[in-house]
Amino acid sequence: MFPKISFALLVTALAISASPLEARQSCSQTHTVVSGDTCSSIESAQGISDAQLHAMNPSINTGCTNLQIGEVLCLSGGPYVHNGIATYYFPNGAIGTCGGLPLNNNDLIVAPGAEHWNGGSHCGEIMTISGNGHSVRVVVRDLCRRCQGANGIDLTPGGISQLDPNYMVVGVINVLWGLPTLP
Repeated sequence: MFPKISFALLVTALAISASPLEARQSCSQTHTVVSGDTCSSIESAQGISDAQLHAMNPSINTGCTNLQIGEVLCLSGGPYVHNGIATYYFPNGAIGTCGGLPLNNNDLIVAPGAEHWNGGSHCGEIMTISGNGHSVRVVVRDLCRRCQGANGIDLTPGGISQLDPNYMVVGVINVLWGLPTLP
């Protein structure tokens, strides 16, 4: 009796959470993954860059090894993706605005600016950031109080170094970034 109930609950939970179109309703253009698709083939066919594809679809891992047949990818127009400037900061073990554990300089942490803070509603979410031909997934744990521009973000050295190992020379990187939920 219990195995049937557990299975029914599992199927119900999967049906509720596995709604790819629901998360992509704001996209003006989508692509449904088919057998043989790779990030490169999708980008080439759709005329978008690797950075754009990853920023608009934070669930895609850096190596693009987790595409699933039937998955709906956002290709343009979603409010989830922003073009901005990434800077860096040294939290040096301080507690971030989201609270919780101390933030270390080598952690993969991001601090969105006030324009996207929304009362801390994104705390703990995974943000995908793309720039300089690289992508990194970081966790929202802090607020950037002096970010550059409306879509500016601050990264710890651990995060920004994934995008540019020479980040300290220039200090800023043009990036595309996205959050899994609306602001």
